[in-house]
Amino acid sequence: MRLLDFPWLFELGAPIYAWFNSQGVWLESCARLAAHFPKTENARVRVLDLGCGPGNTAIAMARVRGDAFIVGLDLAPKMLELAQRETQRANFLENISYVLADATALPFTENTFDVTTGHSFLYLVGDRAGVLREAYRVLTRGGRWVSMEPRDGKTGNWLAKHWKNVRFMVSVILWRPYSKFHGRLDEEKFPETLARAGFKNNGTELAIEGLGIIGYGEK
Repeated sequence: MRLLDFPWLFELGAPIYAWFNSQGVWLESCARLAAHFPKTENARVRVLDLGCGPGNTAIAMARVRGDAFIVGLDLAPKMLELAQRETQRANFLENISYVLADATALPFTENTFDVTTGHSFLYLVGDRAGVLREAYRVLTRGGRWVSMEPRDGKTGNWLAKHWKNVRFMVSVILWRPYSKFHGRLDEEKFPETLARAGFKNNGTELAIEGLGIIGYGEK
């Protein structure tokens, strides 16, 4: 049983989830995803942010890449309502839009996006292969997957550095045991998972003091 099997739980907890994750350490890891976006001369980078939640990741990426147009996708209407409000508050309505849909059945045609992203999302999904298959389908040739997931393995010295950050500490205390139950990703499994979906030039890098791992690949 996975949390995504019960989207109504996200409806109840949306404001709390948004509050805990609207803090510097988490948002920095969201923004880091944009480092893997392709460079463009004149065209906008088209980005699909899967499991966008209250819009933290989309807004953080838009701050870094002003040339990106981001579509945030989620199953929970309440999350999307929060995301829309936060996007308006951040003055990014021209850069970001939102769609209510299932990541295993994307309502887009092939070759629609240059990048698909996710932040602490893929590990929650029971059908990871289905999500990656759909992401691969909607990407253009040379398009990229990049997402941050909870990391399995030894973590960095995050407690000593961030123990005064109450929101960060609470989010980690909740995130670590839950992610262990659902299955964290590591330096070997993440690239292999992407390769099985057809992605190439796959790799990983650490995030959030080793608590998270960013996985990336190319179509």
